[in-house]
Amino acid sequence: MKKLGDRILLMLVCIILGLMLAAQFKNVQNVGGSVSLQRAQELTAQIQKLNQEIESQQKLIQELEDRVKEYESAAQDAGKLNEAMYKDLERARNLAGLTDLEGAGIVVTVNHISYQESGESGILRNVYHEDLLMLVNELNAAGAEAIAINDERIISTTEIRDAGDYIVINTNRHSAPFEIKALGNPDTLEASLMLLGGVADTLGEDLEIKIRKENSIKIPKYNGVLQFEYAVPVQ
Repeated sequence: MKKLGDRILLMLVCIILGLMLAAQFKNVQNVGGSVSLQRAQELTAQIQKLNQEIESQQKLIQELEDRVKEYESAAQDAGKLNEAMYKDLERARNLAGLTDLEGAGIVVTVNHISYQESGESGILRNVYHEDLLMLVNELNAAGAEAIAINDERIISTTEIRDAGDYIVINTNRHSAPFEIKALGNPDTLEASLMLLGGVADTLGEDLEIKIRKENSIKIPKYNGVLQFEYAVPVQ
């Protein structure tokens, strides 16, 4: 029985590592500009192929997650799952962004400022990816345990970049307002942004920045695909 339990644990570890070492599939977007008919047809074919690959990768994710649950359940029912090992695996999944999380923290809303003057209206300026990166970096430095922007879980491979009038996060396009959720000590997280001359002060000169503390915030798991093609573990 002990050997059976050890095998179940080993299989569980392998499945979890398989999820964590899986390839993040990235969409490539071309913004603006006119293209020839031939180029447009090529792009259409590429998009169709990418959509098919996305669907295939999503099915793979679901299959792997189902297998993880099966092995976890089998190991627990057999009473062979080491509690310390299980906690380490759960912690690894949390850090990789593969689980939904809930807890205390803060919510930061970033939006442009509208104006109306002499019969004309507009905004002072757009929200740029650098603004979001500044906030995310400051929250990470303050000990945030998990961060999401517009419910896009921020992980190590997350891209935050401008794409025309949008900002792309985890290959998905978003526009203002942006809602940043961060789990951690609410007082510490808020104080890190509210320092005199800090991020909120700097961005608040021409953007609307609102910060509120919450006792319960839900942050969804990362829904993309993680996969390493060139990187391998050092033996």
